[in-house]
Amino acid sequence: MIRKALLSGLKIIVGSAIVLVSASNLLAQVTTGTILGTVRDSSGAVVSGATVTITETGKDTWQKYVTDETGSYNAPFLIPGTYSITVEMIGFKKHVRAGIILQVDQKARVDFTLEVGELSDITTIVAAAPLIKSDTSELGEVIEQRAIRELPLNGRNFATLVYLTPGITPGQAGENLSGASTFNPRGASNFNALGHHANSNAWLIDGIDNNEYTFNTVIVTPSIESVREFKVLSGTYSAEFGRGAGVVSVSTRSGSNEVHGTVFEFLRNDVFDARNVFATNRTVFPRKPPFRRNQFGAAVGGPFYIPGLYNGRNRTFIFGDYSGLREVRGNTFVNTVPTAKTRIGDFSEFTDSNGRLISIFNPLTTRRNPNFDPTRPVSATNPQFLRDPFPGNIIPSNLINPVGLNVASIYPLPNLPGNFNNFLSIANRIVSDNAFNIRVDHKFSDRDSMFGRYSFDSYKLDAPQGQAACCLPTPAEAARKFELGPFVAGIQNTRLRTQGAAINHTHIFKPTLINEFRTGFARTTPFTFQSDFGRKAAESLGIRGINVSEFTTGLPNINVVDFTGLSGGPAFLPVNPKQTHYQFDENLFWTRGRHQLKFGYRYIRRLVSPFTNTDTRGTINFGRNFTNDPVTNTGGTGLATLLTGFSTGGSRGFLLEPYYMTNQEHAWFIQDDFKVNSRLTLNMGLRYEIYQPDVEIRDRLVNFDPFNLKLVYAGEDGTSRTVNKSAQRGNLGPRFGFAWDLFGGAKTVLRGGYGISYFPEPHSASNLLGQQVPFTISQNFAPETNPTDFSRVPTIANPFPPIQTVKPRSTAELNAANPRVLGHAFNNLTPYAQSWNLNIERQLTQTLMWEVAYAGSRGIHIPIFFNINEVQPGTGSQASRRLIQPLSNVSTILQADPRNMSTYHSLQAKLVKRFSEGLQFLFSYTYGKSLDYGGSAASGGGATGGPQTVTNIRAGRGPSGFDVKHRAVASYVYELPFGPGRKWANQSGPLGHCIGGWQVSGITTLTTGRPFNVNLATGVNNGAPSWPNRIGSGKLDNPTADLWFNPADFVAPPPNTYGNVARGVLYSPGNVNFDTSLSKDTIIHEQMKVRFQFDAFNLFNTPYFGFPNANIGSPTVGRITTTVGDNRILQFALKFEF
Repeated sequence: MIRKALLSGLKIIVGSAIVLVSASNLLAQVTTGTILGTVRDSSGAVVSGATVTITETGKDTWQKYVTDETGSYNAPFLIPGTYSITVEMIGFKKHVRAGIILQVDQKARVDFTLEVGELSDITTIVAAAPLIKSDTSELGEVIEQRAIRELPLNGRNFATLVYLTPGITPGQAGENLSGASTFNPRGASNFNALGHHANSNAWLIDGIDNNEYTFNTVIVTPSIESVREFKVLSGTYSAEFGRGAGVVSVSTRSGSNEVHGTVFEFLRNDVFDARNVFATNRTVFPRKPPFRRNQFGAAVGGPFYIPGLYNGRNRTFIFGDYSGLREVRGNTFVNTVPTAKTRIGDFSEFTDSNGRLISIFNPLTTRRNPNFDPTRPVSATNPQFLRDPFPGNIIPSNLINPVGLNVASIYPLPNLPGNFNNFLSIANRIVSDNAFNIRVDHKFSDRDSMFGRYSFDSYKLDAPQGQAACCLPTPAEAARKFELGPFVAGIQNTRLRTQGAAINHTHIFKPTLINEFRTGFARTTPFTFQSDFGRKAAESLGIRGINVSEFTTGLPNINVVDFTGLSGGPAFLPVNPKQTHYQFDENLFWTRGRHQLKFGYRYIRRLVSPFTNTDTRGTINFGRNFTNDPVTNTGGTGLATLLTGFSTGGSRGFLLEPYYMTNQEHAWFIQDDFKVNSRLTLNMGLRYEIYQPDVEIRDRLVNFDPFNLKLVYAGEDGTSRTVNKSAQRGNLGPRFGFAWDLFGGAKTVLRGGYGISYFPEPHSASNLLGQQVPFTISQNFAPETNPTDFSRVPTIANPFPPIQTVKPRSTAELNAANPRVLGHAFNNLTPYAQSWNLNIERQLTQTLMWEVAYAGSRGIHIPIFFNINEVQPGTGSQASRRLIQPLSNVSTILQADPRNMSTYHSLQAKLVKRFSEGLQFLFSYTYGKSLDYGGSAASGGGATGGPQTVTNIRAGRGPSGFDVKHRAVASYVYELPFGPGRKWANQSGPLGHCIGGWQVSGITTLTTGRPFNVNLATGVNNGAPSWPNRIGSGKLDNPTADLWFNPADFVAPPPNTYGNVARGVLYSPGNVNFDTSLSKDTIIHEQMKVRFQFDAFNLFNTPYFGFPNANIGSPTVGRITTTVGDNRILQFALKFEF
């Protein structure tokens, strides 16, 4: 299959290359860079045959090149670092340029003008390469090592620095990537580049794909110490890169001839942190939750040396680091638990907050009212049902269900007075993380070099997540009697192990012909489970039919109205979504005259086990309606209903066993950077990609056939293994760009480009095909509100019927089975992005430049989820108003469909100062607008969701959930000019040590808000989607957190009609944030220093408010009650560097 796909792709590439009019920018080196230039004499004539020697400073490794007939030299595949360049030619003086800093994926132009003289005469210049990019049309930014190590980073996650780049906005999690996921609980890594959804991004580490396949977050998160630098590409770029508009290429650090290292410790404590803006009432919140955080580690690099056996100077280099994290964050929960009396059925003292007795009624006395008048409305004077109260408000022991009594007994006793909010529990969020990276570089000869990297991370998290009420400890007596975990209202545990590796080999056939081979893998094995996983807790209590497999162990979710629910953890646990992917790259670089050509092929094979569930252990509900007064609809409580044993409803859904998906990606590219003349470069490329649909190794996939209204099963009745999803051919991505030096001298450059790039649909759009009948169990029950025959009501002892695997094959069988149906459109169109930019750069000084750009994009065939069996507004039953009438009994047919589209336009500007005279900075600004039809399958729509109705998708066009109109970011590092060797107070001795070595750095962010929808608290369309009508702007002159918009400008439409309000008509508050760092270096020895560092995140404690309550009709509509990100956090650090 691979060979056939390879031949097919090569035919397309060769055929297309004949008429190549395509696109891009620089010759991308992924994790390396290129130094190139032209050698001339003093008259301006080119000098051919000159010897150019490029030496990496610190390693003393070198490579020789010879200028061609155009006087040009080109040195690709160089590791980012500092270089010196020596040019030699008989009849001319030797010329040396030192201090050339090469960045990742950079094309650094260094031209030479030789003077007539003897080779023994040497001209040496120490100067960096120009800031202007005169050979590429790319749009993006390099975040170099000084910024990575010196800027204040909340959580020390290098990925937050992508936001320094114009055109980049944060993902839905918030400003500092603090959101967690099952795949990466250390912090999400979603961002939106040039208006594209986050699932189109590419994260590369040393050229190896580092994207997990479901939510497109990173797999391996390198430490700050191990990252040399990274590049963010946000516009048109080389055909070597796939995916959408956002590419982050990370280059890891290597060793050198000198041994260098660091040891560090970062400390946080709640004593120094600010309170949340909504938790300033010290009566309600007497103290801040406890918080302790320690990040520590070490890194060292140098030549590989074994005394007496091997000396790797100038040849073999090694770098390694370790980083650890220990964190404890306190959480306080106020719960409601049964008293000693109520847990055994004695409700004689069960009163409300006003001291009034809450009456408990006997469900077994429920009967129809013989005097009910059906011609009159049901009311307290015309009740339809009658029920008798328990004498003395006590349930007789003979009517108490023993299983219900067992469940009630596992609640802890109250530790606070009263019947409600009577138990205070404290649970800690505990994190333990250990990670290391190791890299070895080796130069076999002048023609062959190689490096290898391995990364490993073991992460452990125990946290009260996913529960509104949480963390009831298991009483000692119940623990002895039943097989329970440490908590009966839950803790969520995560054990995550990630690994990644890269091997890169470069072979120089000759200076103009170079081959690069790369291979590697990335693996993540997250396992998240509840605190009673592995225990047959339900069975020990007497609840049958729950603990039927390893993955259904523990307590079910037991919801008891008026009381804290019972469960070992969130309903969907356990989950174990493992992923591994393998990659092979083969690239050939060929310089031919003015053309710099690169050809390449990439193969990726992914193995995914998306073992996820919705309600693994089942949910059993106990409401008031069986034990209340049906005449007045008052009284009753869920605990009384539990004790009688009758359940008021329940559901469960889980996979019978894990399933395993696999797919393959193939990509071929050709790139030609053509130097038309000394001032104009054309970047042309073409990329062809094939994304093969997922298959399950045992054909356990099911799809919905919308044409024949039935389910189709992989490998059966002519259905393909991909359940009729086909791989789209013809994914040709042309790239074209130019760089024009307007006036010569590389001071002012006009650059532009256009490109098409394809990207795989998120795995979440297809992995659901393995999560439906017959491979998934889905059961639910909902008894009558007032049943008169309780023999038909499920009980706590046996809530669910026996598991039966059903495989409905016809429309009638599917309608009768009434499962939750999931589908994927058969026309498996590959999502793709069109990107374009036109920008002008001006270098003001050797270290200062500005750039202004127009950049835009268009996203096409982006997957979006729809319920294609949606209920339409109207009268009559909901079943009679479903779109697919032969399936009127099936409430949900969720289909992933490639009909979403997006557009983006922006004005971008930046001012860059390279480090000199103790100062560097990057100021960036973006004015942009992003529109689409809703959230994609993986990235979600945030507050702006999807269209109101599937019948009119285009009417749902509105701002993207991540749309931000204005965004400005300033980052800086400034060594204060005081002390020895500085401009002011240049003194040695104790005074010099005190006033010298100070540095301040920071990141300042100013951003406008995000869009949100306005909804109705109560629908008016009888179960159909129901949005309000907009009769005004909704905007206020002086909005506050108590009232952010004007609810009066939104009203309910007439019954059974759709509202006219659009998606995302209003925006949340913006944010101003200052992260600042102050540090002091103390020199111990010439090559040793100690640094004390103080970081303040959100220095002025400015709240970043979340979205307001936008449900028209809600008592709190318009009010904001949440914040995004952190309050002010202070952090202290100590580093020892050598």
